[in-house]
Amino acid sequence: MNIISSTYSSKNDIHSAFYRLKNLANQTPFPSAEDRQYCLARLQVALMDHETALLDALQKDFGQRAHEESRLIELVPLLSEIKHAKRHLVKWMKPSKRNVHISTLPASAKVFYQPKGVVGVVSPWNYPVLLSLGPLVGALAAGNRVMMKLSEFCPETNRVLRDIVNQALAEDWIEVIEGEADIANEFSKQPFDHLLFTGSTSVGHIIMRNAAEHLTPITLELGGKSPLLVAPSADLRDTAKKLVFGKALNAGQTCVAPDYILCQADQKLTLIEQIKQELAVYYPEGVLSPDYTNLINIRQLDRLKGYLDEARAAGVMCDNLMPQGPEESDGKLALHVLHQPDDRLSVMQDEIFGPLLPILTYTDLSDALFYIQQRPRPLAMYLFTQQNDDQRRCEENIASGSLVINHTLVQVAQADLPFGGIGASGMGAYHAEEGFRTFSHSKSVLRKRGPNVLGLLRPPYGRRIHRLVAKYWRWL
Repeated sequence: MNIISSTYSSKNDIHSAFYRLKNLANQTPFPSAEDRQYCLARLQVALMDHETALLDALQKDFGQRAHEESRLIELVPLLSEIKHAKRHLVKWMKPSKRNVHISTLPASAKVFYQPKGVVGVVSPWNYPVLLSLGPLVGALAAGNRVMMKLSEFCPETNRVLRDIVNQALAEDWIEVIEGEADIANEFSKQPFDHLLFTGSTSVGHIIMRNAAEHLTPITLELGGKSPLLVAPSADLRDTAKKLVFGKALNAGQTCVAPDYILCQADQKLTLIEQIKQELAVYYPEGVLSPDYTNLINIRQLDRLKGYLDEARAAGVMCDNLMPQGPEESDGKLALHVLHQPDDRLSVMQDEIFGPLLPILTYTDLSDALFYIQQRPRPLAMYLFTQQNDDQRRCEENIASGSLVINHTLVQVAQADLPFGGIGASGMGAYHAEEGFRTFSHSKSVLRKRGPNVLGLLRPPYGRRIHRLVAKYWRWL
């Protein structure tokens, strides 16, 4: 088996890699179910073979990230997605029958799911395994070739990802690209048959502009500010447990982490106290706890400290919720709550992507829903309630990529649920059957048999044709 392991660092190399895969896709435009199953099975085996190497690499790239946390948030959902795709692939590939208009009978119609060709995947640094190999699962299941641009901030992890690809997939299927922002920019300018980008909204604008040059269909997985709404009926202790799980995991460096809290004024102090107690259980030594993850680099740390400095200068009270240790240490920053920050502050304008947690209060639930409605549509919304009517109101009135009731983050690990944003949080979806559809072209196929009834309506259009069309119109 021939495999590749080159790092492309020039425009010409990226261009050549794309057209090599494009030619291969044209030679075999519809890989069999067996070939696709084989690729997925090989990927699964290689991932399991490199488990320890991946966990060690992630630890090095982040500076501190517990193996158990990396396994939970990266490997477990990825393996579940591979197994789900293998199990359902044959069903997904089966053409779907459609009805034919009576005027066309006798005939048959179906939708045939055809591979798009060459899919580009641009992955971020915060979940460098899940968000690079996850899209690869759907693209391979749909029968495509794939080019992946990996994040330059995770060189150790990228090295292991290359080994996984080399073990699992022949060069007929994939090219792996690394490099800085200029390489990512050139990568997104290639005439892909589909392009998936996961990252910030600001870069998403650039990716979309580049894709528009070739009218490349695109899936954007962005982020935004995902609210956590605490309804009056919520169990505050349970809310705190689930909130800490979703916000402290990976030190808040998750696109669907709760970004800010909305609760009633009389719930606020109790909720904060419950959060502090839960954090003390998770991380008894505060930021010095070995299970508390580092921020990926100093730039991210400085960005978050800048939010805190701006808020404090504006008179916002900012409390360290992890007082068992220092506020920061060796690339770690304690989880802080920011009390009622003004919407004009950067912490309320930007996606936080770290361990800062603004908390806002409302009087009536309708006010909280209105507040969320007036802001850009989030990738996720979290609702804590014991009332079915609260859930119904959020389902019907709030547009978000996902809605999770009485938990956080767990929607990402559901192999049979689509994942995607709406509006400012992205467009399109992947995972599950929706991922297969995203990377497939739904081609309509109509086969005509027997006599051509519509042929009776050919020109010249005389009185006879006029009567036939009039009867047909009334019959419709």
